Amino acid sequence: MKTLAIIVNYKSVALTLQAVKSVLESESLGPVSVVVVDNSSDAEESHRLRESLPSSVILRVNKHNMGFGVACNQAFEEFESDGILLINPDAQLRPGCLKQLQKTLNLSGNVAAVSPQLFWDDEQAFYLPPPYPTALFEFRALLASWGSEAWINRCISLLWRRRSIKLWRSEKPVEVSNLSGGLVLLDRAAVQKSGGLFDPRFFLYFEDTDLFLRLKKSGFRLLIEPRAGAIHYYDQCGRDQWQKKRRLMEESQTLFLEKHEKAWKIALKKILEGFYHPAMGQKQFSSPAFQAPFSLKVPHRFHKQWLFEWSPNPDIIPSAARFGTGSEMRFPETCWRLLSPGQYFGRLGSIKSFGTPFQQVSWIVHEHS
Repeated sequence: MKTLAIIVNYKSVALTLQAVKSVLESESLGPVSVVVVDNSSDAEESHRLRESLPSSVILRVNKHNMGFGVACNQAFEEFESDGILLINPDAQLRPGCLKQLQKTLNLSGNVAAVSPQLFWDDEQAFYLPPPYPTALFEFRALLASWGSEAWINRCISLLWRRRSIKLWRSEKPVEVSNLSGGLVLLDRAAVQKSGGLFDPRFFLYFEDTDLFLRLKKSGFRLLIEPRAGAIHYYDQCGRDQWQKKRRLMEESQTLFLEKHEKAWKIALKKILEGFYHPAMGQKQFSSPAFQAPFSLKVPHRFHKQWLFEWSPNPDIIPSAARFGTGSEMRFPETCWRLLSPGQYFGRLGSIKSFGTPFQQVSWIVHEHS
């Protein structure tokens, strides 16, 4: 199996070099070619890449920032392979990851994409969330307007929690409706049958959601392989441009909805809007309790095993999480420094989804010095 690894660099040389290293050191079922596409529009950045990348790595430098999707398309169209490994600069493969992804991708003829079990930190204490189901994107803003305490949002949050726990604890591949383009192995033939890699209209964000939806519509399966592990520090590229990235995310989501929203979904949204009442979910989290790394006392009834989840959204969807035992849950400084500025929400409780109370907490992260 010939694999092409594509890494798009944007002012993140140190991270890109680590990502490249993790790919080159990985066991593989066949030859692996690594292509780095530099979108930085910065002569110093491209010089550092030329000086530091191993000679076996191919470097392509764009004069202007073409966007993530277009940069990936450039490498996809220039180089042949059986599999396409997309890996963000702020991600790293763990030993055995690539080989296991390749094995799983070859399980059957209708598997188009496989992602590993993703961890957020070097200690692999925090799991990253499962991908958000595409079917819910259209209703996300409406449900959020009802408040996190609206009964429907509480139910969805608990169902999401139960689904996430099942995926985090699985020991075999799990089929999902969506994946993340931050780290995924794709079957080239399936991608071509589904209309190509990325729609160039998406500059950044949602180009992967669009791809995976097209793959599903073409009859292909998407899998998460828990026997393959990787670290994705997440959102560490271009950290000083976090406001611009959030704007781009909103614009890309609008484009995605315009492209895929169907008449029946529009009608359903209008019906749901009729149920809205201003008092449905006004109860919110208490004022942020922390502005620095913190620890929580775990109630005695949870000592045997607890689960702490955190999210930028008060309904805790999507959420990263860590399992633990004992009387204390620590949120370490190394993880705190990975967070972009903003407010975050967390809950601590038993791994059981229903019938157990949660300890809720929120915190504020300011711009790092």
